[in-house]
Amino acid sequence: MQEFHEIRPPVPVGMDPLTVKIFLILLGVLVLAGILFFLIRNRRKNRKGVKEIEALALPLSPFEEATEELDTLSRRSMGDPRLFYFDLTLVLRRYLGRSFGFNAVEMTSEEFVREVGRLDLEKEAGKEISQFQALSDPFKYAGVSPEKALVVKDLDLVRDLVSKIEKGLAQKREQEKNETKEAS
Repeated sequence: MQEFHEIRPPVPVGMDPLTVKIFLILLGVLVLAGILFFLIRNRRKNRKGVKEIEALALPLSPFEEATEELDTLSRRSMGDPRLFYFDLTLVLRRYLGRSFGFNAVEMTSEEFVREVGRLDLEKEAGKEISQFQALSDPFKYAGVSPEKALVVKDLDLVRDLVSKIEKGLAQKREQEKNETKEAS
């Protein structure tokens, strides 16, 4: 009888089912606790009332923007007069385009002058804009170099033009405002 050995019981292989159940239960509890935490946090945020809205900077009016750009141009050193005149005419075109609602920046000089003639401007202002455009084109495109005194004069001319046009627009707005009050 010594040839026979005793039969041993089966050896457990793999994970214990009880350990797997406990792990899954703990995982479920953690997920539920996380969901509950985020729900409570969101509810508290919503209960605080009206949220404070950060103040957004209001866009500048066409006049304010043109004035700031002209001030920047006057402080800038004039290394290249050609670029200076490009910037100077760009300021005038942006101002007129934003004030009267047309795309002045994309227009050629001739188209711009024609459109200025159609605008409801004082004749003298329209004439000065046309003359300035005709004066600045050779500096921008033909390589003609202006004198420094002329550059300062043209900068002041554009500043005066923008101010005149803005005064005229303000008067028209005031006049329309008075007319609507009388009509009411």
